[in-house]
Amino acid sequence: MAKSENNEVMYGARGKVGNLLVFKNFGSNQTVIAKRPKKTENPVYSAKQLEAKLKFREAVVYARGVINNPALLAVYQLLTKPGTSAYNLALADYCKSPEISLIDADNYQGLIGEQIRVRAIDNFGLTQVKVSIYDAANLLIESGLATQSANSVDWFYVATALNSNLAGTKIIAEAKDTPGNTTLETLVIV
Repeated sequence: MAKSENNEVMYGARGKVGNLLVFKNFGSNQTVIAKRPKKTENPVYSAKQLEAKLKFREAVVYARGVINNPALLAVYQLLTKPGTSAYNLALADYCKSPEISLIDADNYQGLIGEQIRVRAIDNFGLTQVKVSIYDAANLLIESGLATQSANSVDWFYVATALNSNLAGTKIIAEAKDTPGNTTLETLVIV
């Protein structure tokens, strides 16, 4: 794939040239020259490919919805850079789920007021992080929303119920982004 920027000869060129090349325009001054894609008749897709196609189809529906929702459109437009659009960003946001890299329960001894830290990120930001605490018998002790810290990566949950037996306690963190993608991570206290 070749790129041509500010080239007066290639400016505005688009479409295919024979069965070899395709010219595509991006932004106001960038032309991309690529091999012509080949279509296969009756392709056979793996389960993973079918899942990816479905996810992309859902992402397209979400991105179109963003374009028709002035409030969401404004959020994505704030993040656009030259060569991208709010539609592209919404599409990318839908395709990527949040990541939880850490559940830190070192300061949690089962007492009310103690904090559990969850480190979670998303490519366009999280809407919420929920923490649920279960006892060794898998009964819910408490659940609630964590508060985002000033660094925008760490979320803190303050315990509201007494947990007298920490052994086997399960802490589940759930991170959610704007399109509704959810990621769960679990920490079991031994």
